[in-house]
Amino acid sequence: MDNKFDRFETFGSIADEVTRRKLAQSVYFQLQKKSEIGIGFANADTDNFATAINEILSNPTMKELCSKDPELAEKITQDILDFVNKTKKQLNKTENPFENEIELKQEFEHSKRSEFKNKWEKVNPTIKNNYDKKELDVTFYEKEFAKSLDEKNKNDKDKPSFESVKEHFNEKWDELLYKKQTKWELDQIEEQRQKFCEELYKRIEELKKLQEALEPFTKELGRLWDMSKGNWQRVNLDILKRYAELLQRDKSLKELAEMLGKMRQAEKEFEEELFANIQLKPEWKVEHASKADLIGIHESDDLSSLLPSETALLADETMQSVFFKKFAEKKLQTFEYQAKMLSYREEEFQDKRQKGKEEAKGPFIICVDTSGSMHGTPETVAKTLCFAILKIAIRDNRKCYLISFSTGIETLNLTDLKNSLDKIISFLSMSFHGGTDATPAMREALRMLTTQDFKKADVIMVSDFVMSAFDKTTQDQVKSAKDNKTKFHSLVIGNSQNPATIKDFDSNWFYDLNNPNSVLTLIKNINEL
Repeated sequence: MDNKFDRFETFGSIADEVTRRKLAQSVYFQLQKKSEIGIGFANADTDNFATAINEILSNPTMKELCSKDPELAEKITQDILDFVNKTKKQLNKTENPFENEIELKQEFEHSKRSEFKNKWEKVNPTIKNNYDKKELDVTFYEKEFAKSLDEKNKNDKDKPSFESVKEHFNEKWDELLYKKQTKWELDQIEEQRQKFCEELYKRIEELKKLQEALEPFTKELGRLWDMSKGNWQRVNLDILKRYAELLQRDKSLKELAEMLGKMRQAEKEFEEELFANIQLKPEWKVEHASKADLIGIHESDDLSSLLPSETALLADETMQSVFFKKFAEKKLQTFEYQAKMLSYREEEFQDKRQKGKEEAKGPFIICVDTSGSMHGTPETVAKTLCFAILKIAIRDNRKCYLISFSTGIETLNLTDLKNSLDKIISFLSMSFHGGTDATPAMREALRMLTTQDFKKADVIMVSDFVMSAFDKTTQDQVKSAKDNKTKFHSLVIGNSQNPATIKDFDSNWFYDLNNPNSVLTLIKNINEL
């Protein structure tokens, strides 16, 4: 069992803990397309919610999205169980329209034979008003009760007993009342299900549009599901779709965004690391027991290598004792042989090597000129590039900080996408107007470079650069940031730029407004202009 379902055991007020856990698993597995079997619990277990849940899960778009995103499937499972819990609580608080009839039935069920007449006077009209004769024939039961209470026919074998007639009547009434209550409850659940599905499916469709607009970069839709209802209502996904289409048509901006995203990765840093290395050294190993080369004479007890002079001692009986004494003391003169084999021995030593540092991809700081001179095509180009960089930030889970400037600046931290999407839409929808002053924007970018989250960011400024150069203080700060390995890039839109301003950037990309199929030109040295 997956531990992710443990928390559902204490969630809600339907059935028991084990059943709630099974319910959560069943919903989740259907959303993930791991099971095509519907909620298989009896209504008694799920308090009549099985049909409603199966209806909710019938949405194909929801299943398609959830099958690719386990986190989204888990969150929608939570939402469905939350719907069940809230609806159940609401049912418990709602006044039951059959309460009076239930009380009357219970009173009649527990009444004594002597109380029948008084009780029946209340029951009879209630049954006639609430049920069709085909459902519950009061006239028939009235006759049967009369027969059972007739004292004149005590000995009649066919006379029904009062208790059996009463029990049969109560069972029939109880069955009809249960059906009526169940139908009422199912109607209440269905009403709430329709409201829930209207909201749920709307968000699903919006999420699908968002995925299409940000495709192929948005894979984790579960991160966006928690956006508040207010945020969803403010999000105009048609704007995102429009810029997605613009980006598809303008391949050069898409390529620029990709290049800017990879530059930090290309400048990889290296560090020295120590590691244990093993070297094999050859050596000759002597094997004394092997006969290969004769190297001399020595004393031993090796009878196979005896010198002839020692063998002669055995031929003389008087010298045999001398031979045996020398043998016992291993002092017989014998030939000495030696064999050598080439072998290798391992020798460990410390070595050094260069290792690339594993670094997370750096954040983006984007400065966008929103002055009046950018109105029209330059505005569209600027917004499209921002959209492209935003997609890369989403894809690579990178932080992104947007600074828009004209006579003043506005900032937008796009790190938390689900709470920033409406602000992104607002930026893409705004009209550009006002004068141009890029210095406050650059100072804000430099300030962000001193923060923990953006200290390794690259700065990108998008403008027509029809503006004055940065002041000396700002230029010095830019130079200092460059020394700290920050890269400053510019996208120059049009050909009216001030060369004194763009000389402070590491790389300058030029977008030709007169060429709709413009290929971006990169110039790193301002003197090449």
